Amino acid sequence: MKALASAFFVLVLVSLSLKMAHSRPLGERRTEPGGSPPVITGSFAAKKLSHGDIWKIYLEARDPDGDMGQFVCALEQQGYGPYSSEYVMIKKQHREKMKGYLTFSSGAGDGLRLPEWTRLTLTVYIRDRGGNTSNKVVYPVVLSRGSKQGPPPPPFDAGQLDRLGAIPIELKGRRRGD
Repeated sequence: MKALASAFFVLVLVSLSLKMAHSRPLGERRTEPGGSPPVITGSFAAKKLSHGDIWKIYLEARDPDGDMGQFVCALEQQGYGPYSSEYVMIKKQHREKMKGYLTFSSGAGDGLRLPEWTRLTLTVYIRDRGGNTSNKVVYPVVLSRGSKQGPPPPPFDAGQLDRLGAIPIELKGRRRGD
């Protein structure tokens, strides 16, 4: 009898845990593999930046499934090479539609000591929770002392824009032997 009661109790616990695993909070979308990929519909970034400035990378994107999960950011530096990709999580309120900017500190790491006219190339795309990826956008920039970032063009010049996150890459000096 005890064995039967114990088996029944375990069965009830397993059943409840499976039910809780498949439930989701009201209003939250379920992420299924596949679905529609996100689309970056607009973007802009200054092409010249002064050493130590905060670079603003403007993006507008949408995802019909509302499951945008993260920005994938890949940086390449002339004279150094590619850095490991970094990921910036997308906040819940921006998973379906966003217009704002990412920031990158050109003074992080060895950024202030890099030679004049150092060239960087940043590639950004979005990965959603279903495994889909957006189109890639590529931003070349040259570090030049005294350069100023001008105001962004439409549609990024109107109204308050959201800061979407910071790209956590620290610049490095040239490789030894170069």
